[in-house]
Amino acid sequence: MSMPGYLGDKSENIVHHLGTMTQECNIYQIKKGDKAYFIPDTIQQALEEKYTQCKFCIKN
Repeated sequence: MSMPGYLGDKSENIVHHLGTMTQECNIYQIKKGDKAYFIPDTIQQALEEKYTQCKFCIKN
């Protein structure tokens, strides 16, 4: 089983890329109940679920 590549924050509606996360992402502050994972684990799926890309770890 591989590690997820994307993590959504339900409270902020932001998706983070775990491979390129930065300190500014504050991923460790996301509460357990606010974490979202995507199937398939792609940025396209996160965007389809109406998440916004994190400006720190996902460059347009």
